[in-house]
Amino acid sequence: MKLYIRVLLILPILVALFACTNSQSLATGSATKGAVCPSNSYRVGYRIAQYRDVKAAVWYPSATAEHSFAYSPDISSSLAKDGQPLEGCGKFPLIIFSHGLTGCGIQSIFFTETLARNGYIVVAPDHKDALQCSVDGTHPTVVPATEPAIMDPNSWNDASYQSRRDDIEKVLNGVLQDSPLNTIIDTNHIGIAGHSMGGYTALAMVGGWPSWKDTRFKAALLLSPYSLPFSIYNTLMYINVPLMYQGAQGDTYITPSLEGKAGAYAQSNPPKYFVKLFNGDHLTWTNAVCANISMISNCLLTKPEAKLIDEYGIAFFDNYLKGKPQALLTTENNDLSSFQYQP
Repeated sequence: MKLYIRVLLILPILVALFACTNSQSLATGSATKGAVCPSNSYRVGYRIAQYRDVKAAVWYPSATAEHSFAYSPDISSSLAKDGQPLEGCGKFPLIIFSHGLTGCGIQSIFFTETLARNGYIVVAPDHKDALQCSVDGTHPTVVPATEPAIMDPNSWNDASYQSRRDDIEKVLNGVLQDSPLNTIIDTNHIGIAGHSMGGYTALAMVGGWPSWKDTRFKAALLLSPYSLPFSIYNTLMYINVPLMYQGAQGDTYITPSLEGKAGAYAQSNPPKYFVKLFNGDHLTWTNAVCANISMISNCLLTKPEAKLIDEYGIAFFDNYLKGKPQALLTTENNDLSSFQYQP
């Protein structure tokens, strides 16, 4: 997927002062006068940032008017490119999103953008294994180090894909120093989400590998996560934050490892949730679910899987990061293949 996103150059003096923070400056002349604080749907600002050596896509509630924007020739939306963060409406929870193996930070736009539209700041880095795409449209050139095979989870340990842990720490620390965006971050309510290998990363960061644990993460959303190493080593019991697992009927390798008495869901501590979609496959949590539908808004209207992924993921974070109880999390839903929960 090739994107045509032009990275803005920062004035030399800003480069000197902030070399370890942003790769782009925020617009200053297009913010609306006075804060407009909606109850349920925010304008979305979007930019590319660099935190140390890690590039990341960043979505956030914005005070700037939205305009048509193409992430790529195939995916478009309406947002405020480099818009001003929305000040005067309180602080917003922060979500770090970790992509799947060889994916990139913009692999799940229908989810990451919608999170921001619902009052979250979302930072999605390109990991070292981002080989199929990148947040800024450049061709990835980094060849990832040799790692253990996916089909051999017994060979994994806390050194496996450790560079992903380092990336998460860099972007988390970086965005918390990223002015003026950091002025609207609720630093007491930070979550992590990840798809596939990103789900492995998220589980590890909340204690699946105790040596990776970052106590700043208060909840984890796991989208078809690679969890077998943790199940084999019985380390999920060390996780003490709310978890939501998502799987699908057609996700024949990952989802079965989440189910049953020996599955990741059963081994996890409450509060915990397991959402299983009808149909769907391992790529349903990526932009592939919106294939042949150019507008994100239209994808959410016409693709029930995308809508359910967003609804349950946002309800989970609303419940545990915003303190807003969500009836959806304790209600049976015939639109799902199955739904388990233990609040």
